[in-house]
Amino acid sequence: MNKNNFFKIKKYKKSVVISFSENNIKADDIYYDLNLLVDDINFDDNIWAVAFDFSNGLNIQNASDDKFIYLSLTELVMNIKKPTLCAINGQIKNRAFEFSLPMDYRICSDSSTFVMNQILDLNIQFDGATQLLPRIIGLNKAKEMIMFGVSMNSEEAVNFGLVNLVTSEDKLMNLIIEKLLKIVSLSPLAIQYTKEAINFGNETPTVEGMKMENDLSSILLSSKDRMQAINSFKNKKSKKVKKRKNKVKKTQKSQKS
Repeated sequence: MNKNNFFKIKKYKKSVVISFSENNIKADDIYYDLNLLVDDINFDDNIWAVAFDFSNGLNIQNASDDKFIYLSLTELVMNIKKPTLCAINGQIKNRAFEFSLPMDYRICSDSSTFVMNQILDLNIQFDGATQLLPRIIGLNKAKEMIMFGVSMNSEEAVNFGLVNLVTSEDKLMNLIIEKLLKIVSLSPLAIQYTKEAINFGNETPTVEGMKMENDLSSILLSSKDRMQAINSFKNKKSKKVKKRKNKVKKTQKSQKS
């Protein structure tokens, strides 16, 4: 993967955990490094899933120069084809909050709070909140958070579906790595296509989404990835049968003696 100044990368089998080298950063500073990082993730066959680590907190400031105002970090995250997870701790606010919204799976600590109050500073330089947040937590609650700056705690976050799980701060990263290892134990192509079908269906009429689902299923059925999965299953089954036969033989032998 390309070296960059703003991200730290740790590998776990077929996955990576990405953390930030600084907790307080500007959107325009990390945009180009993040763009390269997304390309690396998408084209690296040895990366099947990725987690972003906000466990030390994260504050992303708006672009300092107006010419960078339309550079969307959220859109870059949306372009990641592989499963994305996010570990959140402490207060996650505005641009950092928006950065987490396209993730496929979010876990937060019990002390986490979620804030979207840019409008209180007469600043509406949003990066996806007005579109993504209502789809996740519902229209009324999203309006309350965005238009009135009302915060959300971890208990509310899991109840509204903003996060999938809440845990203690000391267990947060272990849990996110556990989920990463679980997802990379599955067929990478099947997981990637499933994500694509779900996201496509969320943006289109149901019938069109079902057509995409069928198309992707057809591709998967003829893929090398599926054949490897079938062979792996057969090998595991063969080993179990062999083990069972050996056990029967030992039992019979001990009974004769």
